[in-house]
Amino acid sequence: MRKPMMIVLTTLALAGTASGLAMAHGKGDDNGERQQRHQEKRFEHMSEELGLSDEQRAQVKELMDEPAERRASRDEKRDLQRQIRELDTTAADYNQRLDGLIEQAQQQLGEQIRERQAKHQAMQDILTDEQEKKLAEITQKRMDKMEHHGHHGGERDKS
Repeated sequence: MRKPMMIVLTTLALAGTASGLAMAHGKGDDNGERQQRHQEKRFEHMSEELGLSDEQRAQVKELMDEPAERRASRDEKRDLQRQIRELDTTAADYNQRLDGLIEQAQQQLGEQIRERQAKHQAMQDILTDEQEKKLAEITQKRMDKMEHHGHHGGERDKS
C-alpha cells in the first residue's frame, strides 16, 4: 500500500513541476514582449536625442527590425553550446569533436561581427555627421555605465 502511494505522490509532484515549467515558459513570452517594448522605448529616445527626420526614423527602424534573424542566430548559438556541454570527455574522438565545435563557434562569431558591422555601416549612411558624433557619445556613455556596473565582463570600478 505504501509503494503505490509513493508512486502517486511522485507522479503528482512531477506533474506540478511540469506545469510550473510550462507556466514559466509562458512568462518568457511576456518577457519577450517586455523586451520589445523596452527596445521601442530606447528607439524613440534615441530618435529624439539624435533629432532624426521621419525618413531617417523609418530607415533606422527597418534596419533594427530583424528579430527572426537574431532569434535564429541565438538558437544556433544555444544549440552549439548544448553540443559542447554534452560532449563525452572520455570519447576517443573528443578533441576532434571539440575542435569542430570550436570552429563552428568561430564561424558564428565571425558572421555576427560582419552583420553588426554591416548594420553600423548602413547606419552611417542614414545619419548625418553630426548625428553620428552624437550617437558615438551616447554609445560611449552607455559603455562606460555598463563597465562601471560590471556588465559584459568588464572589471568593476573599485574606487
